[in-house]
Amino acid sequence: MLSTLRIRQIGVIDDAMLEFGPGFTALTGETGAGKTMIVTGLTMLLGDRLDRGRTRGSSTVDGTLALAGHEELSTSLDELGAEEDDGEVLVVRRVTRDGRSRAQIGGVPVPIGTLARLVGTAVTVHGQADQQRLRDLDAQREALDRFADAEIGPLLTRHREIWRERAALTERVAELDGLLAERDRRGTALREALERIEATAPQVGEDDALRTELERLGNAEELRGGATQAALALVGDDDGPAAGSLLDVASESLGRAARTDPTLTPLVERLDAARIELSDVSGELTRYAEDIDASPGRLDEVGERLHELTVLVRDLGTLLPGPDGPAEDVTALLETSRGAAVDLDRFEGAEQERATAATRLQAVQDELEETADALTAARTAAAERLAAAVQEELRHLEMPDAALRVDVSQRSHRSHGRDAVAILLAPHPGADPLPVAQAASGGELSRVMLALEVALASSRSDRTAAPVFVFDEIDAGIGGRAALAVGQRLAQLARHAQVIVVTHLPQVAAHAGTHLQIVKSSTDGATSSTVETLERAGRIRELARMLAGDDASDLALAHAEELLEAASSVPAGRPSPRGAAG
Repeated sequence: MLSTLRIRQIGVIDDAMLEFGPGFTALTGETGAGKTMIVTGLTMLLGDRLDRGRTRGSSTVDGTLALAGHEELSTSLDELGAEEDDGEVLVVRRVTRDGRSRAQIGGVPVPIGTLARLVGTAVTVHGQADQQRLRDLDAQREALDRFADAEIGPLLTRHREIWRERAALTERVAELDGLLAERDRRGTALREALERIEATAPQVGEDDALRTELERLGNAEELRGGATQAALALVGDDDGPAAGSLLDVASESLGRAARTDPTLTPLVERLDAARIELSDVSGELTRYAEDIDASPGRLDEVGERLHELTVLVRDLGTLLPGPDGPAEDVTALLETSRGAAVDLDRFEGAEQERATAATRLQAVQDELEETADALTAARTAAAERLAAAVQEELRHLEMPDAALRVDVSQRSHRSHGRDAVAILLAPHPGADPLPVAQAASGGELSRVMLALEVALASSRSDRTAAPVFVFDEIDAGIGGRAALAVGQRLAQLARHAQVIVVTHLPQVAAHAGTHLQIVKSSTDGATSSTVETLERAGRIRELARMLAGDDASDLALAHAEELLEAASSVPAGRPSPRGAAG
């Protein structure tokens, strides 16, 4: 339910606050008073653009929306982090002087599209040129589905589930077909490559280690001589001095001095450590010299192994490329081979998975066809009931001779089934049934739309989240008994929903439970409007003005009071006890 609406700086409205009733609210006023600006403000809350010709600067619309029963909307707002106040949320739309648009829901800034999507679940605006339910085939199908939600809803939900499963299975079968084609193209080559790698058994970094060893073996004599000479220089032999013997002399001399001056003891200890380290280095050099294998056999062995690994990388590097291109060494080749092993594992199970998926796809396709047939049957049966319900409403709306039909026909299969739904109208006996938007005049189209809304609202089993309907001069082009009938059916609709109507007909306004008047005033050549909530006396004067153009005529006032009394005797202007619009 829309509780309040505040409009600032739109058209002739400087600042107006509207408080709506829970059932039927009528908005009336003189021509040019700004009734259209009220609807403009409401559509701004639904994300519509503001015509720059209707603003004198920055324009703002604030709406308070009650959330009772709107669980989906409440969940979405909770996910946004929107703030609620006693079960209501404040929706703000602002258009700045430079034309930029801003929107907030519960204090949270949101894109205009999000505003339209969320608020649009609760508020529906019908303008004179905006009767999409009667023009769009998808909207007509959705209307039929809502009318018979108990029968169609579960089938439609199941059909969409199966549709999504079929789409997923179709995509998976295509992926597996591609995988099997890749297996046929690359599988043998990958398997042979991995078998060759396994037979060669390279180790990470092995080729680099072999190159280092090969370099060492090619210079074995020189390396052995260098290591031996260095070892002799460190520990010497009986024929000459060496670093070790000199360290012995230094250590002995410093040891004698330390016995006299203990402060030298640490230096003696360091010399001893150096002697030990020097001895260890000499020993390692000797072992290095002894271990160098200069035999031609080892040299050939290393060369052959390195050649084997080089050929392996050359042959398989392009077959098993990595993210940076072909592998250039053993380490990179081993890394890319892991990906090939994963591909082979995928290939191994692809054929069986493809068979399983194809079998399930056929079963899902059969189930989809059965569910689509059931949907068609349910819609066909519901179409007859909807046509009868709308036909009955048209009788109440002074169109007793109109014949309305809801056709269900076949079209290409989609997520909602195979059905196209079209509302056809023969406005008078002998006329051919045509799409309702073509067959009906402006006034008739408005009444057909109202009849459809009343029929849909009356069929709703859940009244806790009834929608908000805004009608912008739905009574245009009609008068007399038809106008009175429209007022009565709007009141009937208000038993199941909140109805806000901009009207120029007193027969319609008289049926409202809440009456708001847009009042125009002029000061210093400037015109502005405000909104007043009318009590009984004020309503009688406004209805008199609408009837006769004179709110002071005794005859007009008497006629207005009579009209209000007659409308009040129809107990439909307030919401039913089962629940107001909310």
